[in-house]
Parts: sequence; C-alpha cells; structure tokens
Amino acid sequence: MAQSLSDTIANIRQYAVEGREIQEEQMDLDASGTEARLEKTIRELQQRVDEQEAALAESNTDLNAIAFASEDPRKKLKQLLAVTTAYKNLTSTTPYLPNKNKKESVLPALLAARNIRQTVNGTKDAIASTEEKIKRTESQLRVEEANLQDAHAITKAMKNRIERLRTHQIDRSAKTPAQLAKELIQAKRAQQETYDAKIEELTGAMNDFLNDHLSAMIAAEELGGPVVGDMVDPGEGELAAGFTRTGKTKSTKKMPSDSKRQKTIDQIWGSGKTVGDDEPMTEAEAAHDELRTLIEDLFLTLTGPGGGKAYHQLERDSAASRFLVRAKIAQFHPKNAKQMRLIDFGRELDD
Repeated sequence: MAQSLSDTIANIRQYAVEGREIQEEQMDLDASGTEARLEKTIRELQQRVDEQEAALAESNTDLNAIAFASEDPRKKLKQLLAVTTAYKNLTSTTPYLPNKNKKESVLPALLAARNIRQTVNGTKDAIASTEEKIKRTESQLRVEEANLQDAHAITKAMKNRIERLRTHQIDRSAKTPAQLAKELIQAKRAQQETYDAKIEELTGAMNDFLNDHLSAMIAAEELGGPVVGDMVDPGEGELAAGFTRTGKTKSTKKMPSDSKRQKTIDQIWGSGKTVGDDEPMTEAEAAHDELRTLIEDLFLTLTGPGGGKAYHQLERDSAASRFLVRAKIAQFHPKNAKQMRLIDFGRELDD
C-alpha cells in the first residue's frame, strides 16, 4: 500500500515537471514554414487513412453486412463480440497524432488555436449574459429601492398617526364629559359654518353660470332651437327672433313685437313673470328662474322626509329638466317621466 502511494506521488511529480517543461518551451510558429508543415501533416494523416483502408480491405469485411444486426442469433452474437473486442482495443490505444513529438507538425498549434477560439467565444457569450443579468438586477434593485422608500414613508405616516391618536386619547382622558361635549358641539358648529359658507359660495357660482351661459342655451332649446351645448351663448336678439322648425335661428331683420314676444314667454314659462320694477322677463331670465327654482325644489326633496328616495312632481316637461337628466344631475322616475329627483352621489343610483 505504501509502495503504491509512493509510486502515485512520483508520477504526479513527474507529470508536473513535464508540464512545466512543455509550458516553458517556446512554440515555433515561423510563418515561412507553416504552409509546408501543414501540407506535411495532411500527407501524414492521409497516409494513415490509406493504411486503415488497406487493412480493412485485406480483412475481406463486408461493411454492409456488419452495419446491421443479423437475424441469425449466432451471427448476431459474433457481431456483438467483434464490436466489443474492437471497442476494448480502441479504448486502450493512444489516439494517433502525426509527429506529436516533433516541432515540424502544426497540429498542436491548430488544436491550441481551436481551444483558444472556443474559450474566447465562450467568454464573450458569458460576458453578454452577465451584462444582461446585471441590467435586470439593477432594474429590480431600483424597483425594490422605490418600494423601500414607499414602505419607509408609510411607516413614518403610520407612526405619526399613532402618535397623534395617542396624544388625542391622553387629552380626552384628562377632560371631563362636559368638556368633551362642549368641544364636540363647537366642532360641529364650526363644521356647519364651513359647510354653509361653502354652500353659499357654490350657490353664487351656480347662479353666475346660469345667468351668464346656461340660461340662454336652455331658453334656446325651449323655444325650439338646438339642445343645450350645440349653440353656445345665443344672443338676446336670436332668442327674441325665435327658431324655425328645423332648429335654425330665424332672421333678426324683422324682430317680433314686444307683445308677441311676451305672449310667447307667458305660454312657455307662465304669465306674470317679472323682475325689478315689474319689468317683464326676457327669455333667458325666465329660463334662469325656472331652472333655479327646479334645482331648489329637487334639493329640498332630497333632504326632505323621504330620505333621498322621494320624487319631485314636475309641472311640465321642460328643457331645464331634460338638461339635468342629460348632465347626470337628476333622474326621472322609471315609471313616470313627470317625476324626478336629484342623484344622491353618496348612494347607489338604483334603489
């Protein structure tokens, strides 16, 4: 056992010495004789091929016969034995290399060049693959960093919220029920005042919009003109002249008399409509008054005892009511088009 271990160590050392000598030996790559050496190597390889073909011819072996297994069991067994014997002989035989121990052959240089090129190509593929992986990793890293920042922000906000709630809870626990009730009433009053101011502001903006733009367009639709939005800001003269059956403005060269104009307003919006100093309303003013009154009635119905489910009874089918439905502000009763209500955006559209 000791002798076998000593022999193994000696072989390893001998292999290392030979490898170092081969590594230190300079390979002769003289370009002037490369072609001649290459031709010589090819001749040697061709000579070796010829020798193998001659040996095969002398053996009188039928290649077609041995290429396929015979149906006869005995012949098939002989074929398997021959193949096994040939395999064992070839595995124990050193591969043939022409002039492997001579510097004249260029085969070692060719094999080395092939290995170097394979190594270079493999390195290039590995570099490209690594660069792609680096890009994907960097992209994923940026996403993770963004997620981490969001998590930090959420954590900070939650901590601040918890701290405020804790402080609020401490303050509440230090106060009497009477003080808490008083503060709650004050907060509700302040909130109500804020809501009232906002309602007043929105109401003024709505009245301005109705007076400046929407009332004239609703009056035009009521008089037989285009629907709201198709004719922007019709003038008082166009409203006074009226519209044709096709919805186009009549000529303003011959304006109707005041009595005829007032009669038309009375027929559509009702008689007795006046503004300051008992002056008769214009078409736009009448439409403005009707729309504003309709919105107020719908709002009162929404906030009334019906709990948002009650409907307002319309006196007639008007351009104002149709506009509110088209604008998704109100909706008709599904079974009665003369009843409508405002849409409660805090609830479902359907009951």
